[in-house]
Amino acid sequence: MIKIANNRFLDAFLKFLLFSAILHFLVLVVTSIITLDIGFLNYFDIVGINLFIPGIGSGMISQIFSLSLILILYALIFFLYTKKDKP
Repeated sequence: MIKIANNRFLDAFLKFLLFSAILHFLVLVVTSIITLDIGFLNYFDIVGINLFIPGIGSGMISQIFSLSLILILYALIFFLYTKKDKP
């Protein structure tokens, strides 16, 4: 398995967090499919920003901003934190 951190305890904890996040996302995807409500996948609701800014997770504009933020964060992580292997 890929090592995330040098410390065994930190490595296990980070893998636990990753596993929990993936499981949480799968539950949300299944719930979204069963209920036919894509609102379950709104990033603002998932990370809990709606606790600080009530209502940010509702409405079509929120869905568009949520998807845009997901794509921007993914692109930043991809380009800043991954290395392209040279042949």
